[in-house]
Amino acid sequence: MYSSQVPYSWEVRKKYVELPFDIEEYHARVRNIQKVMAERGVDALVIFGTFSDHSDLVYVSNFLPTTRAAIVVRKEKDPVLVTDAILHGEPINSFSYLTWIHDFIPVPRNPSIFAGALKNLLEEERARRVAISGRDALPMSIWQELEGLAGRLEWVDFQFEMIKIKTIRSASEVKLMRKLGRMTARAMQQAVESTKENAVECEIVASANKVMYEQGAHDLFFPTIVNSGPKGGLKHSYPTKRKIRRGDLVYLDMGAMMYGYGCDMSRSVVVGGANQDQKAVLDIILNAYKTLRNMMRPGVLDSKLAEKGRELEREAEFLKTSYPGRIYLGLSGHHAVGTGHADLPTTGFPDIALQPNMTFAFEPMAHILDFGTAVLEDMILITNDGSESMTEYELVHW
Repeated sequence: MYSSQVPYSWEVRKKYVELPFDIEEYHARVRNIQKVMAERGVDALVIFGTFSDHSDLVYVSNFLPTTRAAIVVRKEKDPVLVTDAILHGEPINSFSYLTWIHDFIPVPRNPSIFAGALKNLLEEERARRVAISGRDALPMSIWQELEGLAGRLEWVDFQFEMIKIKTIRSASEVKLMRKLGRMTARAMQQAVESTKENAVECEIVASANKVMYEQGAHDLFFPTIVNSGPKGGLKHSYPTKRKIRRGDLVYLDMGAMMYGYGCDMSRSVVVGGANQDQKAVLDIILNAYKTLRNMMRPGVLDSKLAEKGRELEREAEFLKTSYPGRIYLGLSGHHAVGTGHADLPTTGFPDIALQPNMTFAFEPMAHILDFGTAVLEDMILITNDGSESMTEYELVHW
């Protein structure tokens, strides 16, 4: 047992448990994982994650560590959570109350001790074939300790299996993500309405973040972006004290987060109205958004969206000659949104058919150095007969 001044057993923690979904949903998720484990012939699954790479951890446990954690999913028993994310040496005040997992094992921030706790659990399971998810986030210092078991264990990569398991959202996940979408859309409206001549980038960010937190956001899914002026074409940036000028193409990108689930939404604004060149670029983005959105429905292959996007890019080839060597044009860009960015569908992953209750951020874009960033991005839900924007807000602000 970890030595602490305040007890942290399940009997102590259970009165404070705070879950976004019914406990049965978490049990169902574990059963689904155990079913896939059985199909792969593995004895145990180690799910590793960190504060910045917590997608699978949150999905299974509702625990988001301040440093790192691992869940051991066993074949027929409840999972166990091991973490060194212990603030002030006290597990009880280190978000341990957020998880439903009874067997919570805190350890000091020591790679050998962390790996030792995992070894003990695997030995208790008499595991010989062990799957792992999140190995990319696993520090070499811990992996080297675990790799020492190589003579007795066969390690199996389980990352893609976890991605497939999480891809179709439950009704309760969709409900939470709709809430996040509404939060983010209201924040976007605030940001758009604040984007005026002489407004300051960081003040626009502050106004948007305030709206998200006022509505109950636990955190931001990523740092809010307001990007204008000379660096406007860089797309991703931190806000500055720069004042917005008339004629600026301003890029806004934001997303609220609750219980590890996030949202992602972008708009482009031209202060005072777009000139001919700005309108030409922005209208291409708008046409791509509308054209590909009309294609999104169950059964449509992800590759078909990409193919149509490339067709639209060829039609807009004149942009490449207008801005040689300084333009990125991606009209079918999309990535999953849920507890992370790496579920399906996501650009570059194996081709799949869209299915009801998939959620992803769709963001046709053009970012041009010394010109600006033109993006329209919404969080999309595939429905039974089409698609729905979960971040509903007007598209054109130029």
